[in-house]
Amino acid sequence: MTAPTTTEKPSTTDKPTFRAETREVAMQIYVELVARNVAFAENNVKMAVSAENLAKLSYKLAAVFLAVHEDLNRANMPTNQNYKLDSDDIASWTK
Repeated sequence: MTAPTTTEKPSTTDKPTFRAETREVAMQIYVELVARNVAFAENNVKMAVSAENLAKLSYKLAAVFLAVHEDLNRANMPTNQNYKLDSDDIASWTK
């Protein structure tokens, strides 16, 4: 007997993938959120918010931050992509 074969591709919608930049920004946000939500008592450390919730929030905030950053950066990019820079142009700047 042979094993049944499937032509189905694994679903890519199961888990969202994040860019490396998202992870870095999320870690910085997470550290800041944890630092603001930890309370030190005599011999105790108390955190009013779940660490898992802070991690999820950090990733969401990082994704939004990077999306806005890309939009703002896109506005600063050159709009004339067909412009050719020649050595004569550079020479005219140094005169």
